[in-house]
Amino acid sequence: MFFPRLRRHTKWMFVLLALVFAGGFVFFGVGSGNNSSLGDLFNNLFKGGSSGPSISSSLKKTQQNPADAKAWHDLATAYQDKQRTQEAVSALTTYTSLRPKDAKGLAELAALERTQAQDLQQNVYVAQVVQQDAGAPATFALPPNSPFGKAFAHDPVAEAWQNTTTSRTSDASVQVQSAYAAAIGTYQRLAALRPNDASVQLDLATTAESAGNTTAEIAALKRAAKLLPDQATQIRAKIKTLQGHK
Repeated sequence: MFFPRLRRHTKWMFVLLALVFAGGFVFFGVGSGNNSSLGDLFNNLFKGGSSGPSISSSLKKTQQNPADAKAWHDLATAYQDKQRTQEAVSALTTYTSLRPKDAKGLAELAALERTQAQDLQQNVYVAQVVQQDAGAPATFALPPNSPFGKAFAHDPVAEAWQNTTTSRTSDASVQVQSAYAAAIGTYQRLAALRPNDASVQLDLATTAESAGNTTAEIAALKRAAKLLPDQATQIRAKIKTLQGHK
């Protein structure tokens, strides 16, 4: 009884497959010459839907022609797609050196440099936590005047680890300040190209605030106040507060 039922089910399954297969010719545009069929859409989806430049091809173009600005921009885009921010910043820096008056390119670079600085700031937090942990054994140290305390007063391993964590924290902080300084410089270049763009001045002020660069922040806010008369009162109040803390 099992096999007859199986054959009956199989028969209907073949009928269903035949209908699906026939419908596929229409749905996917097979033989119709229609290049914009839904089948093409699904094919693109199954391929991942990414039509952007690849890192390898763009990198090869920059090596073959270092003056090819488009290749450098494509390379930066490819790096960003892979979330490789540092390499993307480097590629965009080269691009903007080849196209110094490309405001859009400068805006991309400034935003990316600020993102890099924010990411690096997280490294500082981690390094600070590790540095604090490195000093934790001192909390449970033996009494310094006891015989054992005197014998183990200097732990070379603990001291070396603490020195290492301190150095890492310092290095991470320097990297953050460097990234913020680069972002501020790029925003200033962008502001020179777009002197009447208030949003650029506000982005510059925000970045300078994050970097603790009060001088650059105040300068940007003063220009923003002139460009935004409706918000001038609030902006000037902020400037006054900043000047009071200098």
